[in-house]
Order: sequence, then C-alpha cells, then structure tokens
Amino acid sequence: MINFAGGKQFDAYAQLQVKTWRPQRRVISLLLVLLLPTALGARLTPTAGAGLNASMPPSGTGTPSVIVFSPSAVMLNNPANPGAPGAPTTFTVNLTAYDSNGNVLPPTTANPLHVNVYGAPKGVITPVETELTSGTAVQFTYNGGYFPNNMEVASWINEPSVGAALGTTLFVQQNRPACTGSNNFDLAMVSTVPDAIRVKAVVGADNPQGGDFKIFTIDTGSLGVLVTKQSLVIGPNVHGPGAAGQKFYDSSGYIFTGNYYLAPVSVELSDGTYVQTNPILVLAIDGVHCDISYTQCKKPTHADLHYLGVGFDRNSTTTDDLFDSPSENAFLQLTDPPNVTYINQGYILSTVGVTLGITAANSSGFNLLQLDTNSDGVPGDWNAIPGCYGFPKLPGSPQFCGNLLLDVGIDQMYIDAPSDEWPPLADGSQHLVPDKVRMNIQAGLPGQPPVMSYGFKAVQPPEQPTGPTPTYVKWENKPTIFVNTGRRALFKFNYLYSGQCGEAGFQPVTN
Repeated sequence: MINFAGGKQFDAYAQLQVKTWRPQRRVISLLLVLLLPTALGARLTPTAGAGLNASMPPSGTGTPSVIVFSPSAVMLNNPANPGAPGAPTTFTVNLTAYDSNGNVLPPTTANPLHVNVYGAPKGVITPVETELTSGTAVQFTYNGGYFPNNMEVASWINEPSVGAALGTTLFVQQNRPACTGSNNFDLAMVSTVPDAIRVKAVVGADNPQGGDFKIFTIDTGSLGVLVTKQSLVIGPNVHGPGAAGQKFYDSSGYIFTGNYYLAPVSVELSDGTYVQTNPILVLAIDGVHCDISYTQCKKPTHADLHYLGVGFDRNSTTTDDLFDSPSENAFLQLTDPPNVTYINQGYILSTVGVTLGITAANSSGFNLLQLDTNSDGVPGDWNAIPGCYGFPKLPGSPQFCGNLLLDVGIDQMYIDAPSDEWPPLADGSQHLVPDKVRMNIQAGLPGQPPVMSYGFKAVQPPEQPTGPTPTYVKWENKPTIFVNTGRRALFKFNYLYSGQCGEAGFQPVTN
C-alpha cells in the first residue's frame, strides 16, 4: 500500500504527507530499451497459480522462505458507506513461517514474527502492529466500522545469516463500497504513448534522494514490482531476501529470476515530491533467460529491468511467481502516515501522463463499467473487462466476444480464438492480420452500448502505424476469446481503473 510521508502539503481531510527532495541531474539509462527490444507486457490471460496466499502446504516441508496465512485472506462484513456501523467481530489468523529449507521457522523472543496491518482507519482493526514470540495465532478485532479499501497484511521473520520468510495477504471487503475519493496525484513522466509509459521510482529507500530514482516502465498487463538487486536500496523497512522467484512475460518469452523482498516503493510526482508505499512484496532480479518454447527469443546480456506491473486479473503466471494479490500492486492502496486509505485506489492513464487516485472531478466524462468479483478466487481482485474484436468489412462481419485487456506494456495487439474460427481473409503470413484489413474493438457488456469502441486498418512492419492502430495484430490459437489492445488504444481513449470500487472506464480523447 502507498504511504505518503514528509512535509504536509494536502487538504485536511486526507492529512496526506509528501516528502520533498531536490532533484539532481541524472543520466537516464536506456539499457532496458537496448537490451530488451521486444515489449514485455503479459498478453495472455494467466492461470492463477500457487503464491503467498495459497492454502497451508502439507505437514513436513513447506515452501522455502514464505509465510503462509490460514485463512488465506479474511473477508469482513463491512458497511458499504461511511457512517453506517456494522457488527463487531473477533477473528484469528494463523501464520506459519518456513525457512530456506522449507522447515517450520518458529518465532521466539529473540526472533519474533512481525505482523503489520496497513490501510486501517483508527480503531477499525486492532492490533495493527504485533509481534509473535511463540505459536502461530494472532487474534484481531474488527469494530464493524467503515473502511474504504481492502487492508494489506504484511509479515516477516528473520532467518539469521540467510534472509527472511515473508508473506502478504488482505483483509477484504465483503460488500462493494461506495466509490469515494477526493485526492489525486500526477506522476512525473519520462515518456508516454506511443513509447512505453515510464516514470521515476525507487525501491527500498525510506527517504530517497534524487539520485536514487530509476526509470520504471508501467505495465497494465502484469502484476508486481521488479527491480534489479543493484538498484534495491536496503533501508530500515526492507526485509529479505525471501523466497527465490521468477516472472515470466509471455509477449517476449523472458523469464526474470531473483528473490522476493518486502520493501517500500517511492514514485516521483510532477511537483518534485513523491509518494511512498508501505512495504510490499517486490522481486529483486539478478538473472534472465528465455523460455525454451520461445525459439525466437534472444537472451539479454543483463537482467536490467525496472518494472511496475499494475494490472488487475493478472495473477501469478508461473511456478515461483508469488504475485497473486492486489496488495502487491504499488499503484493501488494509497495511505496517509497513520496507514488510513483516504484515496480511491486506482489510476488514470493517457497520452499526457499518469494520475494516481480517482475523484469525482477526474473521472467525469468516463464511460464506467462495473467489474465482477474475481472468479479465480483472488481476494480483492476483479475480473477482466468484457470486450470484442471484429472484422466489419469481411464477409459476414465476423465478431469475437470474450475479454479485453488494455495493456500499456506493448504496442502490438494480440487476438485469441480457436484457429478453426479464424476468418481466412484475416489470417496472413505468420498469423498476422493482413495489411489494410479493417478491424473494430469494443469494450463493454454484450447487448449493452459499448463503453469503448474504435476502428483501424491493420498494418504490418515496417509500415509505421498512426493513431490507435497497433504495430501489428497477431492471432493466437486459444480456446477462449481475448483481445489485448496494446497501449496505442490510448490515442482514442483515456483509461481509468478503480480498485476500490471495481470499475474500469474509458474517456474519448478530444483532439
């Protein structure tokens, strides 16, 4: 969750604080562009796998260097609106830590297991900080009060001379809350569409200075923060290394490997200040290789990647990918210093830049779509946007409807369907949609007016696209219907996502 710290510069309602630093001249590294010529955004709908929020492993050997929660997440019967009291309740969470060999790591007085709750308004949850010196159980009391966003639970215990066991989970709202929020924050931009959307951030530093900030790429097609181990700043709120992990990007075939840490993430704002998260799970990488099934993939010479995966319904894609919860999304759960979330967790992306926090003012003009609760069983997450792609000028005007992803991590488009359903005139060399074939993209519920709709004529390299036209459109033989628009859709529509109230929105761009 994101915590604002430093000089008080915002309205009294939020009591938000922002640290200020004086930027120094920095040499901007282009290694990501040079070494990773293929965009990384995850284009396929991943299957949820084992993660930190998985159920308790069998007795005996557990997952090395993780903390397992039982229950895996707690759902609280929250009032949907402020001022509407609910019923108080007491509940117990069991936490079992495993050392680097997968054996139970019991807490002791000398080496306690730390449990912190972030995003809880004062008195709503007690305790918000505790240390276990024996056993596995922590008893919490919920006073039945309103809380605007899901609350993150972060836990760690040291394994001397090795690292730490780490874990995160959520206290989740049972009832969808009213959409609230009166604060928003514009990020300082390094680049934006048609190029990758890049901002300045630092992982680990408690009080970062200008020289600490690196260039990070924003990706709505994946989940989780990746940073090189060399760029991770070991501050007082950094815990680890934890479990070995990896992140797979299926648009490129790259697999990045390293270790998980709990660490704060700071992102620079346009006014020279920055916002900072509470410690969240991040992956510090020191290796990269190609998936063996990607025969065209060329291994980069360095694992030089700084990535902010902020997508929803983008849960763990491979073994050892532990990013499986909205608590691992650095753009969502913004909090003030006492850890109370007074902002509508979400963001707006456009060709102009990035805004954190959804308000009545900045969401005006957006066509909003209410999302369904995640059907893969990921607490606090939402299902993908329903959407369609079609070929209005081909015989029969074939159209395919399923799910849609606006993935700013790539500039191409991928369309999924069983290969026996592909219109022959829409399938060309290397399964690219042929040049000048007209396509239409829509987002929204079937039978209702779309919240987004635009068209274009397909192009193929080396022809340069214009407007929302992707650099190319590629078919994928998949059993379900899915379209990944890529980031060039932002030339036609600004994009909004609210994790607080489960909404996605599209605002037509006026030229």
